Amino acid sequence: MSLRLQRFHGSGRPAALFLAAILLISAGASGTANAAPAAPDPGFAEPVVPAPQPTPVQLFAAVEGAWIAGESNALASFCDSAVVRVALKPGSPTATAPTLGAVAFLIHDQLRLVVSRRFQVVRLEVDKKKRTSRAWARWSGEWGGTRGTRDVEVILQARAATGSGWLLTEIRAND
Repeated sequence: MSLRLQRFHGSGRPAALFLAAILLISAGASGTANAAPAAPDPGFAEPVVPAPQPTPVQLFAAVEGAWIAGESNALASFCDSAVVRVALKPGSPTATAPTLGAVAFLIHDQLRLVVSRRFQVVRLEVDKKKRTSRAWARWSGEWGGTRGTRDVEVILQARAATGSGWLLTEIRAND
């Protein structure tokens, strides 16, 4: 693609920003015309399909395995697509993800920043009357920078889905 620039009659910061934007657009258009398409991220190659587990114990055991393996799609598949709140950076507010793909992205984004050494559920509570469950896990990893190696408490909340097993509704890391 060729772009012919005519003389631009403007001055000041807005004119310079406009000209810079035109140059970036034209450079991007000519640079991508001959470039090969970027390879998709292997973590997001397949759509996330819900995988409810028959019991809370089986759900949290599956979460342990997927977490330590760093499989964000597998973790997202254990989540309820109707309502999921995720906050894996300690102290950050929870983000509500509208789709399982968004959940996978939030999880993948944080797990790639931390080298997980261990993830283990240490306590589990089930409220049969409310059909909810809560688990506390210990996440040990290398956080890098000034944070270094540390242990973080992760709280997992789940609920019984209508006739299909148990799904996570919240994943939250606390200091």
